[in-house]
Order: sequence, then C-alpha cells, then structure tokens
Amino acid sequence: MPILATPQTCTGCAACGNICPHNAITMSPDNDGFIMPKINPDRCVECKLCEKACPIVNGKDLKNPEIKEVYAFWDNETRTESSSGGAFSAIARWIRKRGGFVFGAAWIDGFQCLHIGCGEDLDISPLRGSKYLQSDIRKTYVEAREKLKEGKYVLFTGTPCQIAGLRSFLIKPYERLITVDIVCHGVPSNSLFSNYIEKLKKEYTEYSSAVGFEFRNLRGWGIAPGLKRVNRPMKPLIGVPNLYMAAFEKGAIFRNSCYDCHFNGLSRVGDITIADFWGIGALGIPFKQDISKGVSLILTNSEIGKSIVKELQDCFIEKREIKEAVRLNKNLVTSTDKPPYRDELIKAFNNPELSLHDINCRFHIIGTGFKDHMKNLLISTGMFWVVKSIINKLRCI
Repeated sequence: MPILATPQTCTGCAACGNICPHNAITMSPDNDGFIMPKINPDRCVECKLCEKACPIVNGKDLKNPEIKEVYAFWDNETRTESSSGGAFSAIARWIRKRGGFVFGAAWIDGFQCLHIGCGEDLDISPLRGSKYLQSDIRKTYVEAREKLKEGKYVLFTGTPCQIAGLRSFLIKPYERLITVDIVCHGVPSNSLFSNYIEKLKKEYTEYSSAVGFEFRNLRGWGIAPGLKRVNRPMKPLIGVPNLYMAAFEKGAIFRNSCYDCHFNGLSRVGDITIADFWGIGALGIPFKQDISKGVSLILTNSEIGKSIVKELQDCFIEKREIKEAVRLNKNLVTSTDKPPYRDELIKAFNNPELSLHDINCRFHIIGTGFKDHMKNLLISTGMFWVVKSIINKLRCI
C-alpha cells in the first residue's frame, strides 16, 4: 500500500486524492475533525502516484527563491468590500480580463468552507474575505489542470500547503498558472467550526436564526466576528459566544501539521503572497496614508508575480521593507506554538454534551482583562469602529 504523510505531518492538501486515477483515496474527517486521506484497498492498484504528488512525502523543493519585492497595497475598486486592501480582487481582475479562471475559498450554505472555481461569467465576491478555517480543496486541483490544458490563465489562491499541494499535483510547471499564498496562522477544521456554530445557535437565542458568518466587519480594518441573520442586522460576537475566534487567536485549535509548517519562511511557494499589513508605519518608517479601511501586504516571489503586480490598475501601491512586513506577521516566517491543552480543547469543541460556557470554564479562553472588557463594550454599543477609525487616522499624522 502507498505510504502517505502521517497524521502529525499531513496538511490535508488533498493532492493525493486529486491525482488518484482510480478514486481509491477519499478525504474524510478523522476523530478530531481534520480531513485526512483514506485509501480503499479494493480500488488501489499501488501505482504510487499519490506518493509522488504528496508534497510532504516526495520532499520536492517547491519554494521560490527569497522574496523579490514588498508592497503596501489597496485596490480602489474593492477595498471597502475586502478584509484588508483588496489585493486578491485586484489580481483576480487581472486574470479575468484575460479570460482566466479563479480558484479560492468560499462559504457554501452559510457555514461550510470549500474551494471553488469561478470563470469570467461568475461573481468572485464569495472568494473575498478571511475564512479562519481550512477550506476543503475537493477536486479543484483537477479542475485547475483542465483549464490550464485548455490554455486558460488560472489564479489559484490558498494556504501555503494548499499551493504546495497544487504544484506537486501538477508535476510540471504551467506558464499560465498564477499562485497566491496567504500568510497563515494555522487552520481549524470545518467539523470543529460546524460544531461551534451548532452550540452557538442552540445556546443563544439571538444567534439561533443565523444564516452566515463573517470573521471581519467591513466597516473598518480588524477582526470582529459576527453572524448574518435573515432580515436583521449582523450580530457581533463578544464574550463566550466568540469562543472560536478566541481559541484561534491562541493557536489552540489547529491541525497538527500547522505547528511545524514546512511552507512558511521568506522563500514562498506562491508567485505572490498576500496578508494584512498589520503595524504598517509603526517601525519608524513613516506611512502617511489613511489605513482605516485596510492595507494589504503583497510579496512578489517570482518574476511572473512581480510583473503582474506592476500591471495592477486603479490601486495604491508603495514599496516597503521586509522587516516591517514580518514584525506583526510572525507566521510569515515561523509556525504557531502548540498550546499544551490543544488536544483536549479540540475534543471539547467536538463534544455535543459540552456547552461553550462549559468549555470556557474549563480552559479559560476568553480574556477577562480591562482591554477585553473595553473592546466588548465598544463592539456592543456600536462604537468600536468609530474609535478604531480615529486611532488609525491619528497614526497617519
């Protein structure tokens, strides 16, 4: 039987499941909810294509040489519709003007995060916005390869391990493939997130009618999760109802491979890397622009990535230094530390008999300091984004 990555090292990239010509590999949740490959011995012919496609097993060096250029960026057209500065949308527009396809993570049925592909006739807005969990790749590597073989431009966005999975799956390079990796903290599972949503809707009546989720409030630049409700305003999450994001920020609910990521560092797997440019202007390098609506960080890692960024239109772009980019984006170069209670916390989230209150009482995830109370008060009164906007504007003076 083929030897694939271990439960400790498997990223769930699904390269093995995409390349198998006999459909002998399915990606299924393990006991903790993380998608893992399962081989059907009745279908497997031991061709070992899956081993060759696995970026962990095959040991290929998929990284580009070190970063060419670093930019602060925003897209004038989509900045207020995006989590930070709209870098993804601007790059996607470049692709679509050339009749290309765009692949990325989208919410499906409100709370499932899946990778999908969008042609030039489909709306790409579902691909915008941060999703702080692992998207299910499904068969999008196969779909991307089909478009490349047709001579189409393809933009594929994802976490660094997903981009590594795609490139390893494809085996050979394609001139019209453009890859964008995001600076990734680590990924929780779809299963854990679904269990969290189920608890939230069951335990709090104000969230029971929720039909969708947002990790970012587009009124400003920052993380402020909320639930979408039918014919009602989005309801922000504060205190114990925000337990998922609080656990995420502590790095306590990620898959095991995230704590020893093979694909972070200044040498990147994508042609372009994007992230929030947290802390811009705070390193002694002045940035005299209004950052209240968000600023993207763009790193160009290949010649094609460099040329595309230079061709982006209707945008603000300014060259910056890598040390500034790394300062508040530590996961650009390092993995998240694994908390000692990680295993037990994941089991607690997945336990239908435990409430969110029970989990917090046991693990003390929600902050109780003065700053936490003030932030919750400002969010609940609707003043958070007003205050944050004022602070951001003062930083530019």
